[in-house]
Amino acid sequence: MHLDPIARRSRKVFLICVVALLFPVMRANDGLAQEPLGSATLQLTLAIGQSALSLGEPVYAILRLVNVGERSVEVFKLLDPQTGAIQIEVSSSNRPRFVFLPLFYADAVHTRTALDPGEAVVAIVPIFYGALGWTFDRPGTYRVTAEYRPQGTPRKDRIRSPAVSVTVTDEHGVGASLLTGSSASEEAAKFLLWQRGDQLQAGQALLTGLLTRHPESPLADYALLAFGRNLSRSFRNYAVGKIREADCEPALNFFQRIRSERLPVFLQIQQRLDEARCFIKLSQPAKALDSMKRAEQLRDGRPEFNLVFQQAIRLEPALGHSSAINPPHR
Repeated sequence: MHLDPIARRSRKVFLICVVALLFPVMRANDGLAQEPLGSATLQLTLAIGQSALSLGEPVYAILRLVNVGERSVEVFKLLDPQTGAIQIEVSSSNRPRFVFLPLFYADAVHTRTALDPGEAVVAIVPIFYGALGWTFDRPGTYRVTAEYRPQGTPRKDRIRSPAVSVTVTDEHGVGASLLTGSSASEEAAKFLLWQRGDQLQAGQALLTGLLTRHPESPLADYALLAFGRNLSRSFRNYAVGKIREADCEPALNFFQRIRSERLPVFLQIQQRLDEARCFIKLSQPAKALDSMKRAEQLRDGRPEFNLVFQQAIRLEPALGHSSAINPPHR
């Protein structure tokens, strides 16, 4: 379902970004399920990295569906609101309960996997902006829950996560300057969401102004990351019918200004992988290798981040081979 003209032109961009944020089962199995979904063998949790956020700060929900039973069970591989497998609900004292709606709904095949006892499916989902606009649109305390909704099962068999609370504040009115209700504010949200979009010029201008006026704000780091990631990759601008090639030097300048420790870990990993790819393009193999090592340290062996690396390697195969990044001296 297409919800606005800019989103239609950016459908491909959005789908790429969604895939970049969704992580597959930690250890897939090809066997068939042995246990029905309604058997209370599955547990769903939702986590948000920080309990205190700034107004306008991008919010990501970490969803984890775990088999806590003693037998394998068949589940969807992707916990994705876009396909309806997951429904996320938000409420606050100022706003009654509402369902988070993504910008698109995909007609996707619900691929399944057999989840053995102790195994989990993990996804990281951006929930700060969707079809209803900004989700956390004013200061206050919000409760967020998720529900796993497998198709063809009765309501009683749906699995709900415990609620988590986040407090949103707006120090110095930084968020209010971003959440203006204007078309520029909506474009800025999409640019932060997709981390791409040359056509979103009004939104980029609004974020540029925020960087100038409030460089110490937490929002500034997300804006810098979005600008850097956008320039680090080529982009087909459907508004003008042209392809803009990757521009790595200004991209790296944006990356260097980010206080990376203030970002979620998977965004830190994406930053380091994009840095490495740019350094390869600029024929700086030693710096590329250093960025790859930092990305690996952040991953720390956690399989939920494997897909991020796989996608980066598809864009730049040399990232998958240390010898290709930093060939030995002869």
